[in-house]
Amino acid sequence: MEEAGEEKQTNSNSSQGFIPRARLELDKYFIVIVLIWGYSWLIPVAILYQYYNLLIQPDLHIYASVIQIFSSEKYILVFFLSPVVLIGLYLFRLFFVILFSKIAIWLCNLRSPMKELIASKGIGKEEARDINIYHLRGMILRILKWEISKSPFPWLVPAAFNFVNVNEIGKGTTLEDQFYTQEFLETGENAYIGQGSIVSSHLVEGKYGAITLKKVKIGQNAVLGPFNPISPGALIGDYAEFLPMSGVAKFQKVRGFSKYYGLPVARISTKRYIKMCQIPPELEFRVRDTKLLKRKIKKKKTEE
Repeated sequence: MEEAGEEKQTNSNSSQGFIPRARLELDKYFIVIVLIWGYSWLIPVAILYQYYNLLIQPDLHIYASVIQIFSSEKYILVFFLSPVVLIGLYLFRLFFVILFSKIAIWLCNLRSPMKELIASKGIGKEEARDINIYHLRGMILRILKWEISKSPFPWLVPAAFNFVNVNEIGKGTTLEDQFYTQEFLETGENAYIGQGSIVSSHLVEGKYGAITLKKVKIGQNAVLGPFNPISPGALIGDYAEFLPMSGVAKFQKVRGFSKYYGLPVARISTKRYIKMCQIPPELEFRVRDTKLLKRKIKKKKTEE
């Protein structure tokens, strides 16, 4: 009777929601937005305010007249220096966004280090903590991604994510405007991810919202065309080339030095590639020369 009573009490606690579960922690998200996005403005705005008060405000009536600006070397210098100062302060602010993001990620990892998850439902103390911290890191990285990719300097994205230490993006890799994974992405040198592609290490699956989080690896000189969905755990070899609207299934391995098309991708011949891309006959030799070059590189890598 006593054991039955304890079991009944445990079931009652479970039904009342005492088992830790992953949830949306909106209060923490708001704090993160204020600390990273809001505080990144403080020092640049303070510098801009001092610059305005010292150099522009006392002679504001001069700068209102184009003719009077060129009446003195001082006014000419300030006139041409101001745009450079504004651009410099904007870059200075982006630096603070990246720096604060790195600090925030470091604090999150102290609480729950980055780890790969397979079908994690976020039920139980450890799983709930891991998923909650994952989503918190995701909020931090969304701010970072949005600020850099929508700035006049989108080419800073790979360097920013490498500095924050959530991805390993190889030298010379190009990330077009697309939905790329925020963590657990590893690319070789000179990889290319086309516009509108979805490279995601995170997949929500099953009716209970289980999360799979697995690293995506893309080899050197691999080319992902526009609108290529790449699932968690995908392994894409060196010099692999995807045509548009082609995707990789979860945990799928794609061999390098070949061309691929389909959902999920399948290898296609050079002849079919030429036909699908409607390459003019006078330019077909370029495709075939590239194929021969890849064979030589593959042979050399095999020998090594």
